[in-house]
Amino acid sequence: MALTKNYGLGSESLLDAATELVERAYAQDSIHEAEATVSLTVNSFVRFADTGPTQSAERAKVDVHLRVRREEDGQLYEASATGQSLEEVAMDKLIEQASSIAAISPALETPLELGGHVEVCTGTCDAETLTHGPREKAAAIKRALAAAQAVGASPAGLFDTTGRAVALANTKGRLVRNETSRASFALTVTGPSEGGLGGSGWAETIRSKVGELDIDGTIATAIDKAAIGQERGAVEPGEYTVILEPAAVSSLLLFASYYGFGAKEVAEKSSFLCDRIGTKAFADKLTIHDNWDHPMYQTCSFDGEGSPKRVVPLVDAGVLQNPVTDRRFAVLGGGTADESTGHGEVQPSGDGPSAGCLCVDAGTTSSADLIAGVEHGLLITQFHYTNLIDPREMMLTGMTRNGLFLIENGRIVKPLKNLRFTESLLRAMKRVTDVGSELDISGALFDGEVITPALRIDGFRFTSATDF
Repeated sequence: MALTKNYGLGSESLLDAATELVERAYAQDSIHEAEATVSLTVNSFVRFADTGPTQSAERAKVDVHLRVRREEDGQLYEASATGQSLEEVAMDKLIEQASSIAAISPALETPLELGGHVEVCTGTCDAETLTHGPREKAAAIKRALAAAQAVGASPAGLFDTTGRAVALANTKGRLVRNETSRASFALTVTGPSEGGLGGSGWAETIRSKVGELDIDGTIATAIDKAAIGQERGAVEPGEYTVILEPAAVSSLLLFASYYGFGAKEVAEKSSFLCDRIGTKAFADKLTIHDNWDHPMYQTCSFDGEGSPKRVVPLVDAGVLQNPVTDRRFAVLGGGTADESTGHGEVQPSGDGPSAGCLCVDAGTTSSADLIAGVEHGLLITQFHYTNLIDPREMMLTGMTRNGLFLIENGRIVKPLKNLRFTESLLRAMKRVTDVGSELDISGALFDGEVITPALRIDGFRFTSATDF
């Protein structure tokens, strides 16, 4: 790919480009300060169905963000501009755009100095993941097709690999860079209504390195779920003991990342943390951190401001802890900008800090024993169309997807038609009765992933049924 050849994925070369852009901007008489963020994302994916690959692509994209400040009569004026090229002409145009916008922007009321020198982990993109193209993905896809066809089922899925390098430089001497990689393989298996499997099943594996993906385990899980029963039954809406598999847990907890665990929401009194910090609002079996450097899955070591990310305790044995911060909210909270936990956005931004690397501590109960402990309840693979109703109570609504199963006397007995739920995350997390021993990485419809085990919860509320 041309961009890869021209710039390489190496974050060191991107840091050189970010530094050059800052220097070119700072050379302008009108610009008092400057900060540049440059990233390169290289992606390869293959979608497939029962006939084989249906879509594939290899892509590379450069993103450039320039932030400038002008000073006039002792006041600072700030603006930014974005682009997708590192050519000199494009850099000069970006500088002109940002400077022109700053010239007509209102003065900063409480300007915060740009961050100075810090040390961060540079990281290295996994070489195998970076070079893993459609040809390398073909072997796994063939195994998925063969396994599904052997049991009379139709497969569909996605194999995706991504490498990303990012660098930030500014006129205060902040120079940081990092590389990360991500790989995922997802499979949905559907059987015919008569003969074969009859049901449907889904599974996904996500890791930092493509070589760590459990491809065969994912294929087996999807097929095993599809094999549970020929026809979907139905249950009445109500409160049930549920086993939430990691994908279902993730789709709930990610809303706490988006709207609750950040200092801005706490300051605006819209977070579920308000008046609850230091209290036991979750079950004592739950401990949650924000950890960018988890052994299973590493993300960028610094935030949009170039501040080092810290490992932040968010829930300690059920007790809610302080929110994550950026440089601004660290100051507003009574600290200094350098006490940021490293969870800020690229500036300037109206968004506040957010927790992006939630990790739930594993328990001691196996998946089989979680199910064995349920007399009458439901096994939930995944939630879909999940949305937030009330941020203060973390009231969420959505529906089950890709596998809802009835549990009777500790055994999965049949698949069910989907149910819609309306439930408070606070209420659900307080009713957690057991935590699985096996961690997995799962995402949701929106961005982000959570490292989590399965959870057993009593009294989870379902408000209506579906016909499918």
